[in-house]
Amino acid sequence: MGIVNEGQARVRTFLIADVRGYSRYTDQYGDEAAARLAAKFADLVGDGVDAHGGEVVEVRGDEALAVFTSARQAIRAAVDLQAQFDEEADADSELPLRVGIGIDSGEAVQLEDGTFRGAALNVASRLCGRAHGGDVIVSEATSRLAGRLPGLEYSDRGRVNLKNIPDPVHILQVYSERETPPVNRWVLMFFGKPGRTIGWKLGSLVVLIAAFTAAAVVYLTADERTERGAASPPGTTETQAPTALPPDAGLDALVPAALWKDCQLQTVPEPTAVETAVCLPPSGIPDRWEISMYPNDAALSAAYAGELRRREGIERDEGKCNAFSWGGEREWLHGPGKPGGRAFCYFDANDAVIVWTHGRLGQPTHRDILASAREDGSDHARLTHWWRPSHHLIGKAN
Repeated sequence: MGIVNEGQARVRTFLIADVRGYSRYTDQYGDEAAARLAAKFADLVGDGVDAHGGEVVEVRGDEALAVFTSARQAIRAAVDLQAQFDEEADADSELPLRVGIGIDSGEAVQLEDGTFRGAALNVASRLCGRAHGGDVIVSEATSRLAGRLPGLEYSDRGRVNLKNIPDPVHILQVYSERETPPVNRWVLMFFGKPGRTIGWKLGSLVVLIAAFTAAAVVYLTADERTERGAASPPGTTETQAPTALPPDAGLDALVPAALWKDCQLQTVPEPTAVETAVCLPPSGIPDRWEISMYPNDAALSAAYAGELRRREGIERDEGKCNAFSWGGEREWLHGPGKPGGRAFCYFDANDAVIVWTHGRLGQPTHRDILASAREDGSDHARLTHWWRPSHHLIGKAN
């Protein structure tokens, strides 16, 4: 097979992504469910890679190979893809998109059939094999090419020996600055769905953990189960029921201390709301968020419908709210079979905005609330990263 531009090998960055537990998922849920999972995976990879200027070289079921001319864009694509995988798994509990991603850079040549040959491909494949679900593992060579990336951080994973690679490779894990690198294999899970470790700036993770000890459940991560040969089945079992709120509980009981800091109660402009609070954080994401508590489901539904009507072009159950697409409305879930509420997102001039409900759902530990968050500069990707963990927490008893 011939080589395109023989003798002119170029430095390229390769990204390889693999769905963890795919074979076990196929055995347990059947070929039709596995095909649906693979199709969703392929669609997300295609959109995410294209959005960052890369090219999908090949997708084989549960594995995808993409190539980039920019190491920076490859890393950003990988981090955004992990956020998108989490978002889709949250929206559809029957699609356990736990994906490991490996990235390496180096000289490679392109063959006539569009495939590539080069050592970087082999290293990327080995790094993908070492990545747990939700991880992005890169080589030192790639991190040096990319340099410092605003909003992203590296965690040193040391030097490792990779199969069929003669010399040890120094590797790093990449994560959003709003996450923390995993310290061990135990992570906090909320509302019965395994999730990636949630991080907060300025030590607020510690405050969140303290505030939600009663509501949080500790599980073995999906990565640990995968290592032991188990799948990541949809759904888990809670081991401790949250404590019910007293009838006169206010907003201060429904917002984690880390998120409530510097928030001030203001006059309620909406007469049907019991109480409203507006928060203007001193720094970070978002620029502003607010929460209103309603006396019952009917009042909450009316308030949400009114907000939605004021946004032209946003229809129920259409569009998406994620790092790649902003402008839609949908239901969100706490976990498999656990409705949480509804949400819609839109652009308001230069601001990205998301509005959501958190319903009582017949549970004494929930209150009927309408909340919204706004971020300047249309930075919907970072607002998505803030909203994804926060909307589970805001409105639930601590």
